[in-house]
Amino acid sequence: MAEPLSRKNGAGYAAAIPALFLCLAAAPGGMRSAASWGVFSAVFLIYLAFFEKDFSLSGLGPWALLGAWLLAGTAFSAEPLNSFWYFSRYLILLAFLSFTRKAGEAARTPWIGAVFLLAGAACLTVFWQALTGRGVSGMIGPNVNYSTAFMAAAFAGLAALLFQAEKSGARIACALGLALLGAAIAVVNSRGAVLGALAAVFFMFCLKGSFRAAVYFVIAALVIVVCLPAGEFNWLLKLYDPRSLGRFGIWGSAFDAMAARPVFGWGPGLFERAFEMFKFPFHDGISYYGHFTLHAHSEPLNLAAEAGIPAMLVFVWAWARGTFRAPGKDTGSLILKVFAVSLFAQSSVDIIFYSGTPQILFFGTMGLLAAGERHPVEAPRVTRPWLLIALSLCCGAAFLSRFSFERARVCALDPSVSPALRSGCLKKALAFAPGDAGLAGAAVPLSLALDGNYVRAAALAENAILRTPKSPLPYFDAANLYLAGGDSASAERLLRKAAALEPDFLRARLALAEISLSLGERGAAAREIAGIEAVLNRKPDLSRASAYDRALLSLPGAEYDKIRKKLR
Repeated sequence: MAEPLSRKNGAGYAAAIPALFLCLAAAPGGMRSAASWGVFSAVFLIYLAFFEKDFSLSGLGPWALLGAWLLAGTAFSAEPLNSFWYFSRYLILLAFLSFTRKAGEAARTPWIGAVFLLAGAACLTVFWQALTGRGVSGMIGPNVNYSTAFMAAAFAGLAALLFQAEKSGARIACALGLALLGAAIAVVNSRGAVLGALAAVFFMFCLKGSFRAAVYFVIAALVIVVCLPAGEFNWLLKLYDPRSLGRFGIWGSAFDAMAARPVFGWGPGLFERAFEMFKFPFHDGISYYGHFTLHAHSEPLNLAAEAGIPAMLVFVWAWARGTFRAPGKDTGSLILKVFAVSLFAQSSVDIIFYSGTPQILFFGTMGLLAAGERHPVEAPRVTRPWLLIALSLCCGAAFLSRFSFERARVCALDPSVSPALRSGCLKKALAFAPGDAGLAGAAVPLSLALDGNYVRAAALAENAILRTPKSPLPYFDAANLYLAGGDSASAERLLRKAAALEPDFLRARLALAEISLSLGERGAAAREIAGIEAVLNRKPDLSRASAYDRALLSLPGAEYDKIRKKLR
């Protein structure tokens, strides 16, 4: 089916609509919440219904296979309702890709302009935050990496413009823009953004056949890194922060999750659940990254863990095919290609796609790269109403179920709500997310409030451990309930598991010493106290410790002194 004449000639407002949607995606704070996704999806679907007469999902190519595999992953998910919410977001992204493809090549210039505009706004925001002494969080959401995704892509795009520019004025403008973006990325010190920008510039040289320039570029980058003083080198790689290398452990956990469920994964949106099964618990003073994460800090690994290795392979294939085989040798095509390379490279080491805004940028760019392709199969126009109805129903149902879950979860976790009402909210929330560790933990005090039965509460607490088997705190909580119910044997069993996970868990070791004393085992109690003293002699600094570390090192002084006196 031929594209509308207005699009062929670039006339009318239609060419600017994709760029306006990109700006809309940046407006609601990064599209991390259900509400912001709901607003964007509603506006987008309404526009499709009233203004896009030729909309279809034909021509998606390998991206359609990705959608099909995500649907299969949702069907096999342990939390299908929860995964369906995340799948519906991919439906919107795939629809947006198809929409930008049909917008035609005329939409490329406004899109590129919008990326440069948003990147410039992000730069100014970063500079303002740095100069005023505020935490540098960028313009999009609470994570500065969402803003750096635009800055790195724009940096590569300006490098492409500089490479193509013939007039000196244009070259000077590009050079100034590169200096501005480079300075902003330096202020943020985002390693992922640096990787994305450099990878895209290297790709640009290769694409233009300037292989000598590409080699010189790599050599220059390596020389700069090698010649950096130790302090600046540590700053560049963030080696001054021991947490900076924590993502390697998270990637290892992602590989473990992939190995456990290689075909369909754990379910879209459920990496957090998988991580709880394979995380690396150890107390080292900076162990936050070892004990909680919502994502894999890498989009390919995140996809593989959540939807299976085939999903990751299809994603990489679709990106590579859309980027390297995209038609067009003009400047606009070159800029879009470096956008795609920058975003993919950064997303491989930073989970910038946890925000919907960089996702819209990525999928929109891939759609515009495919705008010049000719697809032999086009959906008949009669299918358009049914397609929009299906999209609206799926996304609407997913949004309503997610919104209902979030309300029920807040109610279930609110201690000011009556126990009877909280119980109903808890059942409703668990139906949506049965693997939610917070909800499983909330069932314990709620059970005590309803019937005061410590045995039942202890059983619920031990059941909650199944959600977080490598976290020592739930073992300790369940053990305390068994002690309150008079079952010291079960309590000792759980406390030993907690101490095995975290030898520096002082309250667990103190409780074990107390149980050993009650059984007349003074030697066992003395060994636990000696272990506690060894930790205290290290004089751990709690001023910069995470909440997890403080929970491990917290020690009731009166009980500790009491047991020490008994052992003298």
